[in-house]
Amino acid sequence: TAYGTGVGIEIQGADLLVTIARVRPSGADLLAATTIENFGQRPASEWGTDYAAFLRRLGVSHAAAVVVLPRRDVIVRQLNLPGVSDEMLDSAVGFQLDSLHPYKEDEAAGAWARLGESPNVLAGITRREVVDRYSNLFAEAGVVVAAFSFSAAVIYSSARIADQAEPRNLLALRHHADGDLEAYGESAAYPAFSSSFYTPS
Repeated sequence: TAYGTGVGIEIQGADLLVTIARVRPSGADLLAATTIENFGQRPASEWGTDYAAFLRRLGVSHAAAVVVLPRRDVIVRQLNLPGVSDEMLDSAVGFQLDSLHPYKEDEAAGAWARLGESPNVLAGITRREVVDRYSNLFAEAGVVVAAFSFSAAVIYSSARIADQAEPRNLLALRHHADGDLEAYGESAAYPAFSSSFYTPS
């Protein structure tokens, strides 16, 4: 049963969108949201103080944040692994991971999870330098980070927390400020999803 209060930080170009949500068995509620502008051009201690004050006003200073990386920094791949048990999943995905990205082995950072009880696995891969850079920046600002994630994983999880029902036919499109277009889709007939990212040529 989903229960708790969480903090999410989405990196949106030069800004950070900070969202606080409360989840109860009856559903999810958005408590508050704020935008921290030009975080990369300001001293981390300055915008970190603003972030801490925002959490304090909502009574969630204790909460660590899940940070959503910019979509253009993450390679998203879906793997179909029928017959692979949960115990063997790490080995099966790890065996294929190097073929899913163009980075050198020591440059890649990735994570994956099974999609519900299906044979499909979602993998997200980024450069280790990206994770290290944001980890150091948030630490300098005093922001406690629980995990890094990406948009497709967040949409998949949130849809189930908010609705707790079988997947519906869903297509979500997002036009980013820099002109990039992201598409996400799933359906009851095909519970796995695709997440595509298009950069105008």
